[in-house]
Amino acid sequence: APLPPSPPRSPPSSASRSLSPPPPRSLTLCVSVCAARGGREREEEGEAYRGVPPAGVVEGLMMMLTSPDATEKAKAAAALCNICSETDSNRELVVHAGGLPSLIDMLKHPSPEVPFMQSAAAACICNLAANINSKEVIATSGALEVLVKVLRSENQAAAAQAAGALWSLCVDNDMNKQRVADAGAIPHLITLLHAPDTFAQSQSAGALSECSIRNDNNKRLISEHGAILPLVKMLRSQDLSVQRLSSCALCNVCANHEANKRQAREVGALPVLVHLLSSSQVPEVLSPVAGAICNLSMKCQENKAEFIRLGATDVLRHLVTSPIPSLHGNALAALEQLELG
Repeated sequence: APLPPSPPRSPPSSASRSLSPPPPRSLTLCVSVCAARGGREREEEGEAYRGVPPAGVVEGLMMMLTSPDATEKAKAAAALCNICSETDSNRELVVHAGGLPSLIDMLKHPSPEVPFMQSAAAACICNLAANINSKEVIATSGALEVLVKVLRSENQAAAAQAAGALWSLCVDNDMNKQRVADAGAIPHLITLLHAPDTFAQSQSAGALSECSIRNDNNKRLISEHGAILPLVKMLRSQDLSVQRLSSCALCNVCANHEANKRQAREVGALPVLVHLLSSSQVPEVLSPVAGAICNLSMKCQENKAEFIRLGATDVLRHLVTSPIPSLHGNALAALEQLELG
């Protein structure tokens, strides 16, 4: 599946690159919108719902969230997840209509007969949290602490969706980044980096990447708990999302943090980044790789010399000609760092 484009970024020569990719929006979950109105049920895989739903749909789904039937509750959460995947007005409607308590209850008390219940509830919260006006409400509702507990679940699909929800809560919200760390999420997110499932890897990398932006304490915690080595290993993944998000995480975790830059060099990140920069043909991967090279080189002569020795300069000169703004900007910023005296 094509990766979502990264937002355009200007190419400053003196500021670190802080890459903040958007959290997932549409999720591969069962959608049963018609059932909320008593109509014929239609199930679709991972299809984003755009626009305002027909009258009565959200109200019907909210009623289903409190049903004694566990399957019906989980399907309602999945439907609301997709209804809220693209539209802020739908996200606000679900929060204001009181959907959070039922979703939190599903996270706390999943039915063993409905294995996708926790995943659906966490994915729905992920999309609700994409609305900037709801982040504080969700974070202080008790959802954040419960999501951290789900990270430790043996249900890896649910843990991955919980990581995505924490990521979504942290986007453009510095207070939530600190709350996530204070709730003890960082070690569990790092454990998910080792998961065999690439979706779990990508969601945890995205959450760690976001948590580290403008938060030096989180950068320190992330490196101290051993995230940098698995992130470097993830650069070699065949999965494009894993490549992109591990690059973003290294870019952000190492920004303006000398100890993390040194640790990245010591665990072998630099040659792996240059190899990916030289071999990938995917702009959505190349852009954060160039951003990582920029941040790792900034005010670090050892890393700068090693990148030059590995041939990064010539590759970056080629990528600067890209018409894609994010790739052009990050390649130019990295090249400027390497060519500084």
